[in-house]
Amino acid sequence: MTRVRSVWCVGGFLALCACGDSAIVEGEPTASHAASGMEFFHGRFDDALAEAREQGKRVFVDFYTDWCGPCIVMQETVFPLPEVGDYFNARFVNYKLDAEDDSIAGPEVAARYGVKAYPTYLILDSDGAEIGRATSGMSGDQFIALFSRMLGETESQFATIEARFDSGDRSPELVQEYLDAAIVDQSMGGDFDVQRFVDLKKVAGDYFASRDHSVLINETDARLITTYWDKTPRGDDLVEFVIDNYDEFVSVSSDAAMSQFVLGATWYAGLAAAGLGDGSYETLLEALGEEPLSKAVAYDLARDPDSVLDPDRMRSVFQMKDLVASEDWGAVASEWARRIAVAGDTVDARTYNGAARDLAGSPEAAHHAVALEYYSKAYELDPSDAFVAAGYGAQLRHTGQAERAEQLMAEFRASLGDSAEDQRQLELFNRLNPQTSN
Repeated sequence: MTRVRSVWCVGGFLALCACGDSAIVEGEPTASHAASGMEFFHGRFDDALAEAREQGKRVFVDFYTDWCGPCIVMQETVFPLPEVGDYFNARFVNYKLDAEDDSIAGPEVAARYGVKAYPTYLILDSDGAEIGRATSGMSGDQFIALFSRMLGETESQFATIEARFDSGDRSPELVQEYLDAAIVDQSMGGDFDVQRFVDLKKVAGDYFASRDHSVLINETDARLITTYWDKTPRGDDLVEFVIDNYDEFVSVSSDAAMSQFVLGATWYAGLAAAGLGDGSYETLLEALGEEPLSKAVAYDLARDPDSVLDPDRMRSVFQMKDLVASEDWGAVASEWARRIAVAGDTVDARTYNGAARDLAGSPEAAHHAVALEYYSKAYELDPSDAFVAAGYGAQLRHTGQAERAEQLMAEFRASLGDSAEDQRQLELFNRLNPQTSN
């Protein structure tokens, strides 16, 4: 079961997220043996700790999700690098954990360590005690520098660079160096500082605006663009320049980084267009079938046929958002009924919850009744999901069933145990229901 996404994705500090490859298998724990790059332990989390005790090493954990773009870039371009492998394999038992995979207790382990952003990297001792943490996507050299700094092997030079910037040096060379060094500095500690990112993004915007875009086609500036201009929708001048010069940017960056960047730009533009309720999102989807964007699509689907950035999946999301925005409630109800019928026995709690949430916005009593039915089915499939329980309770109250709503609230709280994941769900539930939290 996949949890509702209520976390940051950090990689260009913030990003639409999409990563795969948990590399976790059942049975006896083993270690993968790649020709180069990081070697990842295969097994359960506790098995990785035991392996670290046996080898006398610490544990490196990469918490990721299959929707985290920066996670994809790290797994596709950084983890396989020989120099990264040399550094990490010598010091750690390396472990990748899909934080949403219930079959390997991913949500529980993530909640135990308070992971709220992806990717998050932890250094643990062999008993599982946290030694350090960091976030964000970055280059191989930056990744090594980050962890050598965390382990006390090297010292950061960022303060010196920042002092020059704060003194007023705004030469393009210094600003570029400052923004690049800030990627590592911002990643330290794992707590995302939103205001600091806003400030850095403004510096980056001024830097990009001051440069002829043609000089930005280089490795460092490509990294700055995918870091600080991530989540910027299509229509922005710099985003359109990257798309127009897609092959050139790939040559100084990577297919993984640039495909995530341009497809993400399409995703956010599509969401905005769908919110207009006029069908204009279709133009953005049509562009994905034409070069250069078709190259990004081809790469991403070859990497993961189930990618969240599959144009067909985008269309499914945009279409429903467009129908809701147009307030064509009959079409919304019909389309959800069709999708649920097609899914058949495979329909999950998230699908029912999404259908219920949309139909709850209708002014028609008949649609509210259907929404209540869908919420009930979602709750039956996953009674431990805070979003499902909160939505169901709200719809019960809306349809005049306040007593049943209070009973549901009490049932949900009573069903949760002391595990970190259950406590995370309770905290989220109470935030969604401040008037009933106790």
